[in-house]
Parts: sequence; structure tokens; C-alpha cells
Amino acid sequence: MAQGAQWKVIHMAHSEKSAQEILSLLEREGILARGKQVYRTVSSEDNYYEIMVLGAEAMEAQQLLIEHNLLL
Repeated sequence: MAQGAQWKVIHMAHSEKSAQEILSLLEREGILARGKQVYRTVSSEDNYYEIMVLGAEAMEAQQLLIEHNLLL
């Protein structure tokens, strides 16, 4: 990874299951991605998850989510 590479939030998933589905898709497509739980005191079913990719891949990643009807 390039020094100084910036992570960009491209989506907020509303459950751990949804976040994992999105992260799996991005991984299959060769896009480096990570998820981060937003709240510490909320259960994983009711929590939000930030889906982040490197800034240089953000547009491509969002387009993939649109094509797979994952942006709700």
C-alpha cells in the first residue's frame, strides 16, 4: 500500500451481515476494503458499519455496489 494512502467511507451498512456481504463482494472484485463498527455498546444486529476503501478505488467500489443493488 502506498505511503499516505487515504481510506474513504463509501457506505454505511446497517448490520454486520450486510457489511460482510459488501466486504465479500469487494474482495472478490480485487478491491481492498475494511469495515468498522460504529457504536461499541450496540449489538452487531442493530449496529452500523463503515465500509471503507482506498480513495483511489472509491468510485469503482461504489459502482460495484450499485450494480449489485447493495446501496440501500
